[in-house]
Amino acid sequence: FIFGGVVRSFVFTLGFHEDHVVRRLHMHNALSEDVVVLFTVGPVVPAVRRAFEGVRGYALRTGLGEPRLVEVPLDPPNAIYVIMSILKDLPRPLIIDISGGMRVLGVLILISLLLIGWEGVDIYLQPEGGDVREVHIPRELFEFMRNPLSDSELEIIKVVSNSPGVTIEDLARIMGRSEKTIRNSIVRLKKLLVVQKGRYAGLYPTKWVKVITNLIPKHEEDLETT
Repeated sequence: FIFGGVVRSFVFTLGFHEDHVVRRLHMHNALSEDVVVLFTVGPVVPAVRRAFEGVRGYALRTGLGEPRLVEVPLDPPNAIYVIMSILKDLPRPLIIDISGGMRVLGVLILISLLLIGWEGVDIYLQPEGGDVREVHIPRELFEFMRNPLSDSELEIIKVVSNSPGVTIEDLARIMGRSEKTIRNSIVRLKKLLVVQKGRYAGLYPTKWVKVITNLIPKHEEDLETT
């Protein structure tokens, strides 16, 4: 059995502790068919080796495949080359957790993804302490980089941002388009995580709107001025 019919690749940065790796694999119900790759700064020190053995032990107990440990040099051009050469051949989607090890390693992985493409990539970061349990950058956020928003989609987002709770019927009337056309656009905008259904079948902007469009939803503007 393959999750959703697709083999996934789990990619981690690894330091002295493997807790974030085990947690991520457990949370996402990693299966024997999934690929597990861990990047660490070379040369591998004993503490990192122990952490990797902890991951191997978990994989053995849960029936996962053999995880792979990849040493990365602390020289940016060579490091990015090594990371890219691994990532480009991994089956997607990629579930990437950059919570462990040196921070620079996470940055190098992000640069590598920028060069080879973000398609099918989810990025996770578990901050040390604080009130935020986890940072998740979903793969849908990068879809608009491959297929930019159309003028019509931007107009819909603007109306929804200025009038949270607006219905598809309202949008069709305001924009002078058919309800079918509006519905088709809403399907894509929901996949991009910028529009969501709410009370009474109304449409509401999500917190990602301002990231993709620079538009600040009206309810957030009201909060800033009160």
